[in-house]
Amino acid sequence: MKFFLGTLLISFSSFSFSAADVWTDKVKIIEIYTGYKEGHILFKTSGAHINPGECSGFDLYSVEPGNADVQAILSVLLAAKMSGTDVKVAVDGNRCGTGGVQHLSGKASVSRVGSF
Repeated sequence: MKFFLGTLLISFSSFSFSAADVWTDKVKIIEIYTGYKEGHILFKTSGAHINPGECSGFDLYSVEPGNADVQAILSVLLAAKMSGTDVKVAVDGNRCGTGGVQHLSGKASVSRVGSF
């Protein structure tokens, strides 16, 4: 019985971990692409991109209105780009970009950004 409960507990903790956001190390913002009708943003950082959701496109990060506050993230990205400030990017481990435009789809989906 103890073995069963331990196995069950490990299963639940593994499931909740896989659903969590994964944060990058501190990076610089290199490129920002905005102006898409759907309200999406794409951006590139100086560090290695993380891709916990195993999305097909890993060269840029995607910020979507259905998954994040796009305007708040854009403000932080622009400020960090202009000032050279480091940021950390939270990538959704269970979601890839789903934009209607082909090059927006399949990117690692960002849920939050922290400025340092």
